[in-house]
Formats: sequence, C-alpha cells, structure tokens
Amino acid sequence: MAPLFARRVLVLLGTGLVALSLLGHEGPEHEIEELSLRMAQGGETADLLLERAIEYRVLGKLSEASRDLQRAVRLAPMDSLLLRELAQIQLQRGRISEAMITVRQALQLPGLMPGERAAVLMIRSHCHAAEGTAIQALEDCSEALRWDPLLVPAYLERSAWQLRLKRHRERIEGLDQGIRQTGAGLLIGERVDALLDDSQWQRSLEAIGPELATSRLQGSWKIRRARALLGLGRRSEAERDLQEALSEIESRMPREVREPSLLMDRALAQELLGHKEAAIKDYQTAADCGGGDVAVRAVHRLRGIRPPRSFWPWRHRSDSVVSRSGG
Repeated sequence: MAPLFARRVLVLLGTGLVALSLLGHEGPEHEIEELSLRMAQGGETADLLLERAIEYRVLGKLSEASRDLQRAVRLAPMDSLLLRELAQIQLQRGRISEAMITVRQALQLPGLMPGERAAVLMIRSHCHAAEGTAIQALEDCSEALRWDPLLVPAYLERSAWQLRLKRHRERIEGLDQGIRQTGAGLLIGERVDALLDDSQWQRSLEAIGPELATSRLQGSWKIRRARALLGLGRRSEAERDLQEALSEIESRMPREVREPSLLMDRALAQELLGHKEAAIKDYQTAADCGGGDVAVRAVHRLRGIRPPRSFWPWRHRSDSVVSRSGG
C-alpha cells in the first residue's frame, strides 16, 4: 500500500486510480482488508476512511463508499475534499437532493480555496444536469471558471451546454477566452467545432489550416475540414478528406476498441459520406464503450427516433470517486 500522504496527494491532484496502481496498488479487496485491520487496531481516521471509500468505489460498492465518506466527514467536517467525494458518490447513486446538501455544506466552508470552490461548483453543475435544469448547470460552469479560469473541463462542459441551448456565439466567445487563459489544445478543437455548429464555414477553414499543417494525426481535422467544405458546397474535396480520414482511422483502430473517440470520428465520417448504417453501428458501439450522450443521441437521430431525456450533454463523464479538479 502506498503511504497515506502520497495517496491523498494523488486524490487532491486528480490523478485518479491509475496513478494509485502505479504506487503498488495490490487490488481493492486486499486494500480494504488491510485498511479495515488498521482501523480495528488504531481507530478510524478521515484519511483511512477516504482510502477505503476509494477501494469500495473500484468494486462498485457505492453504499459502502458513501458510508465511509459520511463517517470521514463527521471526523473532519472542514475537509472540502471529503465533502466533494461524498457529493460525487451521492450523485452517482442518484441521491441528488443529498448531493446538493453536501455541496452547500462545502460551499459554506470558511477559507475555501478558489480551485476547491470551482470543483464544488462543477459538482453542483452535475447535480443540476441530473435534475434536467440545463441553464443552472451552464451557470455553475461559468461561475466555476470565474474562480478557476484554468479549469479546462469546465470550458468543455460549458461549451456542451451552450451547444445544447443553441447559444453558438456565446459558446465561441467562451472558448476564445479559454484558449487565451489555458492554451489547451482540446479547446482549440472545440472552438472549431463551435464555428462549424454555427455554420461559419470560412472561419472554420481558416482555423483548421494551421492545425492540419502541424498535426501528426490528421483524421479528426480532415473530418472537420470536410464539414466546412460541405457547407461551402465543395463536395468532391470534402469526400476526399473523409476517405483519407477513414484510412487513417482504420490504421489506428485496435482489434478490440475500448476508447470511443476513434469510433465517434469514424461514425461522423461515415455519416457525412452518407453511409447511414455504418455510422449507426459505430455510434452504437461508441455508446456501449463510454461515448456518452453524444453517441446515444446520434443513434436516435439517424434512426429517426426521439432521443431519451438526457442529463449529460458532453461526450465523456467520469464516474470516479476521485475528483478531477480543484484543491
């Protein structure tokens, strides 16, 4: 088992369970047994309970994880990390009202650091998403960014809400702000998608050109350029880009696909080429391996079926007990 201090730092930094395994993680059942023994011998501490909650989460035992986190909070009620983790578990269990109460408790802590406050606000945004209140979810993303303007996931999630609410110009301006603040490549791609979604074909082409000139992997950028070219009526050029993108994607596609991003790219290329059934197949496979609401809605759209009520407008949502942002 890694030292408690090192494990807690990893949780704080949002490096997650993969990082814990790199520190000699021996499997959740073994860890739970060892942690339980240590608490039986020396008494419960907030840190030990947090560690055991993480292990329970790995096993999918969310009620046990919630129980340990509640006990940890009683031992250390001023610890914002524990409150964040508890709120996320409550949200994951569908206990939205309980998660909101925990979020309010965290936001009322004195001396909450800006990054911590931003992380709590993003959890509240997710609570609003689960309630189906899109505008409040969007507003919490924006408030989180006022506290932590370097929080890239908040820009992406805000962008997704703005797309859902058809606030295209506001979306582009917000991504411009995020790029200035962070320089994150993810936001550059998202901004081009925002331009395309707003039918700004020429501006999209101007933004795509430099990325294609410097990117080793060009499939996603060629699909974006194809969208712009189709918007300008230049179909033959668009089809050439799409075929080249498909060739690159096929060369990178592993035999057993677990990462949905390649599938989503291939599905979009097939859709733009008019290959409806192939696109549906890839969107469905992407949805089955974590592609999220975007993939699900694409399947319903191509089949002409009204999509189900959706909580999460962005492509990937982590279910980890470990926070990915904040203090």
